[in-house]
Amino acid sequence: MAKKAINKVTIVGCGPGSKKYMTWYALQQINSAEVLIGSRRLLSLFPDTEADTFILNNNYKVLITRIVSLRKKKNIVVLVSGDPGFFSYAKLIIDKIDIENCEVIPGISSVQMAFAKIGRSWNDACFMSLHGRTAKLASVVKKIMENDKVAVLTDNSNNVKLIARKLLEAGLKERKIYICENLSLDEERIRKFDVSSILKIQVRDLNVIIFLDED
Repeated sequence: MAKKAINKVTIVGCGPGSKKYMTWYALQQINSAEVLIGSRRLLSLFPDTEADTFILNNNYKVLITRIVSLRKKKNIVVLVSGDPGFFSYAKLIIDKIDIENCEVIPGISSVQMAFAKIGRSWNDACFMSLHGRTAKLASVVKKIMENDKVAVLTDNSNNVKLIARKLLEAGLKERKIYICENLSLDEERIRKFDVSSILKIQVRDLNVIIFLDED
């Protein structure tokens, strides 16, 4: 008797936030999942799933070990925000079990949507992330000073105000800053500031920050 093939792990990019921006094929794979893994926010998009669910927070190593074990008998779908190839934990899974054992379904990244919202192309942009990466602050500031178009992912601690203060300390005042919050959601908001005025405003957690050198 032929030995049953081990299931591939499907890694799905869930887009910028709203379920309506996910592809039909991605939703089809999620609907057929026996095990669904993702953050609490992403799992909440599928409250009626019949799959076993596992919440991903900082337990990456534990869950990857579980994925390796479960894929021998279960159809596993892993949810990642935005696109799997853009600052997601998809790489950890692929590095562990190899791309031959994965199917990666791309999604619309929040950065793509942010540039669409402000009407700018993004093919010549520089992309950086400060999400959980305090040590990268100096690199981000350097990139903004050296490039005309930079998109940055931030978090509560490593936020746009921190970047703006560093830019002002370096004498850079002329950059325009677009804050794109809650993209694709009902609370979506796009705002434009200069480096100095950014220090006076409040910014929501889910955002993309775009720095432009423009008149």
